[in-house]
Amino acid sequence: MKYECDDMLKIIFKAREEELANLNKDDKNFMRKDEANRTKQYYNLKNLIEKIPENLKSIKDDILKKVEDYVETIDYQNAYFNKKYYLNGLKDGAKLMNEIKK
Repeated sequence: MKYECDDMLKIIFKAREEELANLNKDDKNFMRKDEANRTKQYYNLKNLIEKIPENLKSIKDDILKKVEDYVETIDYQNAYFNKKYYLNGLKDGAKLMNEIKK
Protein backbone atom coordinates (compact mmCIF):
# COMPACT_ATOMS: atom_id res chain seq x y z
CA MET A 1 0.00 0.00 0.00
CA LYS A 2 2.79 2.43 0.94
CA TYR A 3 4.62 1.86 -2.36
CA GLU A 4 1.43 2.30 -4.38
CA CYS A 5 0.71 5.52 -2.51
CA ASP A 6 4.26 6.81 -3.05
CA ASP A 7 4.08 5.98 -6.77
CA MET A 8 0.72 7.71 -7.08
CA LEU A 9 2.03 10.80 -5.26
CA LYS A 10 5.01 10.94 -7.62
CA ILE A 11 2.61 10.85 -10.59
CA ILE A 12 0.54 13.64 -9.03
CA PHE A 13 3.71 15.64 -8.35
CA LYS A 14 4.86 15.30 -11.95
CA ALA A 15 1.49 16.46 -13.29
CA ARG A 16 1.36 19.34 -10.83
CA GLU A 17 4.96 20.30 -11.61
CA GLU A 18 4.07 20.75 -15.27
CA GLU A 19 0.96 22.75 -14.35
CA LEU A 20 2.96 25.00 -12.01
CA ALA A 21 5.52 25.67 -14.74
CA ASN A 22 3.01 28.01 -16.39
CA LEU A 23 3.53 31.50 -15.01
CA ASN A 24 0.58 33.60 -13.89
CA LYS A 25 0.49 37.39 -13.44
CA ASP A 26 1.85 37.25 -9.86
CA ASP A 27 4.66 34.92 -10.93
CA LYS A 28 5.61 37.26 -13.78
CA ASN A 29 5.64 40.27 -11.44
CA PHE A 30 7.86 38.40 -8.98
CA MET A 31 10.18 37.27 -11.76
CA ARG A 32 10.48 40.80 -13.14
CA LYS A 33 11.48 42.17 -9.71
CA ASP A 34 13.78 39.22 -9.03
CA GLU A 35 15.38 39.54 -12.47
CA ALA A 36 16.05 43.24 -11.85
CA ASN A 37 17.68 42.41 -8.52
CA ARG A 38 19.74 39.57 -9.96
CA THR A 39 20.85 41.76 -12.87
CA LYS A 40 21.93 44.48 -10.44
CA GLN A 41 23.84 41.96 -8.33
CA TYR A 42 25.44 40.44 -11.42
CA TYR A 43 26.68 43.82 -12.64
CA ASN A 44 27.98 44.70 -9.18
CA LEU A 45 29.97 41.45 -9.16
CA LYS A 46 31.13 41.92 -12.74
CA ASN A 47 32.26 45.51 -12.07
CA LEU A 48 34.18 44.35 -9.03
CA ILE A 49 35.86 41.57 -10.99
CA GLU A 50 36.71 44.01 -13.80
CA LYS A 51 38.89 45.86 -11.31
CA ILE A 52 41.21 42.86 -11.16
CA PRO A 53 44.25 43.67 -13.32
CA GLU A 54 44.36 42.19 -16.84
CA ASN A 55 47.48 40.19 -16.06
CA LEU A 56 45.29 38.14 -13.69
CA LYS A 57 42.71 37.27 -16.39
CA SER A 58 42.74 33.56 -15.56
CA ILE A 59 41.81 34.40 -11.97
CA LYS A 60 38.96 36.62 -13.19
CA ASP A 61 37.68 33.82 -15.42
CA ASP A 62 38.00 31.29 -12.60
CA ILE A 63 36.04 33.51 -10.22
CA LEU A 64 33.21 33.98 -12.71
CA LYS A 65 33.10 30.23 -13.42
CA LYS A 66 33.03 29.37 -9.71
CA VAL A 67 30.22 31.85 -9.08
CA GLU A 68 28.20 30.34 -11.95
CA ASP A 69 28.83 26.83 -10.59
CA TYR A 70 27.76 27.97 -7.12
CA VAL A 71 24.51 29.44 -8.46
CA GLU A 72 23.78 26.22 -10.36
CA THR A 73 24.34 24.23 -7.16
CA ILE A 74 21.91 26.43 -5.24
CA ASP A 75 19.32 26.14 -8.02
CA TYR A 76 19.69 22.35 -8.01
CA GLN A 77 19.34 22.21 -4.22
CA ASN A 78 16.26 24.43 -4.33
CA ALA A 79 14.63 22.15 -6.90
CA TYR A 80 15.44 19.10 -4.76
CA PHE A 81 13.98 20.59 -1.57
CA ASN A 82 10.92 22.00 -3.35
CA LYS A 83 10.15 18.51 -4.64
CA LYS A 84 10.81 16.95 -1.24
CA TYR A 85 8.55 19.37 0.64
CA TYR A 86 5.80 19.18 -1.96
CA LEU A 87 5.81 15.38 -1.90
CA ASN A 88 5.80 15.37 1.90
CA GLY A 89 2.85 17.76 1.83
CA LEU A 90 1.02 15.36 -0.50
CA LYS A 91 1.83 12.46 1.82
CA ASP A 92 0.53 14.42 4.81
CA GLY A 93 -2.63 15.21 2.86
CA ALA A 94 -3.11 11.54 1.97
CA LYS A 95 -2.65 10.54 5.63
CA LEU A 96 -5.14 13.17 6.72
CA MET A 97 -7.68 11.93 4.16
CA ASN A 98 -7.26 8.38 5.51
CA GLU A 99 -7.77 9.64 9.07
CA ILE A 100 -10.91 11.53 8.06
CA LYS A 101 -12.34 8.39 6.41
CA LYS A 102 -11.95 6.41 9.64
